[in-house]
Amino acid sequence: MPTMDRKTFAKCMHNSSVKNKEEIIDVSVSYDGTWQKRGHTSNLGLGIIIDILSGLVLDFEVLSKYCHNCVVAGRDMGVDWAEFYIWQKGHADECDKNFDGTSGAMEMHTALIMWRRSISDCQMRFVSMLSDGDSKTFQFLSDNKIYGSDIKIEKEECLNHIAKRLGTSLRNKVKEWKVKKVTLGGRKQGSLTDKNITKLQNYYRKAIKDNMSLIPIK
Repeated sequence: MPTMDRKTFAKCMHNSSVKNKEEIIDVSVSYDGTWQKRGHTSNLGLGIIIDILSGLVLDFEVLSKYCHNCVVAGRDMGVDWAEFYIWQKGHADECDKNFDGTSGAMEMHTALIMWRRSISDCQMRFVSMLSDGDSKTFQFLSDNKIYGSDIKIEKEECLNHIAKRLGTSLRNKVKEWKVKKVTLGGRKQGSLTDKNITKLQNYYRKAIKDNMSLIPIK
């Protein structure tokens, strides 16, 4: 995936803004978050914004609930002692810990940080957001009115995630009825086996993609 470091990107955006007389550009971006490990106990979370048209990584943010130096110093000095408090104040600018919320909230907060600096750092407004089916981050950004009340962020659905949700729903339905002693995923033709569900996902995705031109543009 092509990327730029912050200095290179800032230089490109500066040159672009000079040519466009400081014009702010509205762009469509893809956003996603990931964690150091699965579950809701990860100490590290990463958010990434990618320009849909160019595929370039426009921005990223890492949130951490852990600082190794703080843990070592607290163990050696004692977290309740004045010596540790004084050390911690001097260490603040270098501390790796920059987030006190839950691991699950990291995806929303990395997005908020990057959306808030999109104009100052990128001379851009991220007005269209392509993401997975989880709407928590989108709702969080909308509630914060990043660009004021007049400019709303639009949410676009990823076709792959739409198809994936179909598969997840069908698999859950098979499990639900199995508990009731009803078999939907047996060997009979047309049963909802895992293989058939995957096929249905692919057909569903293809049907939407092939008929996009028939959907009226609002």
